[in-house]
Amino acid sequence: MAKNLALISREIFYFFSATLVVAIILELIWPNVILSYFNLNYLLLIWLLSALVVIFKK
Repeated sequence: MAKNLALISREIFYFFSATLVVAIILELIWPNVILSYFNLNYLLLIWLLSALVVIFKK
């Protein structure tokens, strides 16, 4: 059970990492394509929280 939760939390971290990278690349290519609809600070905060969960699960 604990092994499954660690795997799920790590996969969530990977998902938010990939989403953050794609959003930043899209903002570099097409300015205001993401920022006009979504604040990247929220995504960065969720990414940071998921990273902390992954770190403390180990």
